[in-house]
Amino acid sequence: MAFSLFKKKEQSSEPKKKKSILREWLDAAVFAVVVATIIRTFFLEAYTIPTPSMEGSLLVNDFLFVSKMHYGARIPNTPLSVPFVHNTLPLSDSKSYSTAVQWAYKRLPGFGKVERNDDVVFNWPADNSDDGNRPVDKKENYIKRCVGIPGDKLQIKNSVLYINDAVAFTPKFLQHRYLTAKPITNELATAIDKMHIEASQENMTPTQTV
Repeated sequence: MAFSLFKKKEQSSEPKKKKSILREWLDAAVFAVVVATIIRTFFLEAYTIPTPSMEGSLLVNDFLFVSKMHYGARIPNTPLSVPFVHNTLPLSDSKSYSTAVQWAYKRLPGFGKVERNDDVVFNWPADNSDDGNRPVDKKENYIKRCVGIPGDKLQIKNSVLYINDAVAFTPKFLQHRYLTAKPITNELATAIDKMHIEASQENMTPTQTV
């Protein structure tokens, strides 16, 4: 007796129903969102410069692409969020994420480690949100230059940075003078004095130089 392990599927005489244009566009949009989210989470993400602290090299609102693979991509702590936005919805102050599901901090292996003088993007540890309790991956993104790594000895002498008793790398556009956006208050003046920063008497009103 002969047995057939595989039976050829009988072809239906009815023609295959064609997807509507709306369904095709919807499928394409869902596919694009999924692929873009995977790329943004694990491979590459675009950022804008939020502050002028690296103004000599990077300007506020400059766009840059950051590799997630170099140091190892971080698994999202807050997976339930609106795609392509960070912590608030466009044109509103509403949260773009839900804390109903939160995952522990984990990072995939990367190609290298953070080295001195690398420009790095990270989540600012301080929380300036109204509730003061954003998840780590939803805190504001900042970009800074890493001047020291674990085990380094860091000192500032007469406005000069020393790493391991040697003068550190000096960027071309290093700044020592800044203009404050607001008049210096007593609280700010006390902090400036504690840091031994000299405040000049130029343009004291309404903007002061530090």
